[in-house]
Amino acid sequence: MSEPRSRFLKGSPRLHYLEWNPEGRRTIVFLHGNSANAWWWQWVAERMPRGLRLIALDQRGHGDSEWASPPAYKPDDYAGDLKRFIAETMPRRRPVVVGHSMGGLGVLAFASRYAEYARGAIAIDVAVTSSRIRDRYLRRLRALPTVIYPDLETARARFRLMPDEGGIPPERLHAIAERSLARAGEGGYTLKFDRESFFGGDGLHVLETIQGIGLTTTLVRAGRSRIMTQEAAEKASASNPRVNLVVIPDAHHHVLLEKPDELARVIVDFVERLAD
Repeated sequence: MSEPRSRFLKGSPRLHYLEWNPEGRRTIVFLHGNSANAWWWQWVAERMPRGLRLIALDQRGHGDSEWASPPAYKPDDYAGDLKRFIAETMPRRRPVVVGHSMGGLGVLAFASRYAEYARGAIAIDVAVTSSRIRDRYLRRLRALPTVIYPDLETARARFRLMPDEGGIPPERLHAIAERSLARAGEGGYTLKFDRESFFGGDGLHVLETIQGIGLTTTLVRAGRSRIMTQEAAEKASASNPRVNLVVIPDAHHHVLLEKPDELARVIVDFVERLAD
């Protein structure tokens, strides 16, 4: 797999995206989670067939995309960006849309409101219902200060995932850190995402949204996830005949980094079933 092309979609907000295999016959659009960026999909993309055109968006306020001013970081905002992106860059195609965590909530909001723009949807390890563990996790995220590291080496060494779990290969984490840091205005380096995105809130009743989706959809749960519980995932899947559940065993929340082979297979199987 060759290196992706880095491109921008003009408009408000201006959106950056990566593109692999631009001549692919079928298209998949990936949305990352909170505080992440498009490069998190690199290891999944490397394991996908060359016949698929793959696009990973930097969502508003993340990566090299523009921050929203005033802040607007709810699932409906991300869903609107996805609809605009598809309408402007591939008006004759209906892609499969795939989102992880916060990106998965955006995909569900998109599937609920703009189903005519896509062929199918995959939401990976999303919070279907609240729990004490998840609420505590969100409070920790919102309490994080903006840290300025004195140099790039220190910033890379201090980089951590939240939740920090899964035994992800160090070289993968180092690559993610490299793509997640930017020069701070006053010198040094900091993570390049808008902290206001932590305060966007879910803004979405996830179970009700899943119940009303008219688009073929797969929910993917990481088997060891503390974000998407098995009980909630099964309840959501059973609520809508268009929705099915796939569990990736022995995987944690950041399944796209931890188990890219298994996740790529789930996505490819979904795309191939749609083509039947």
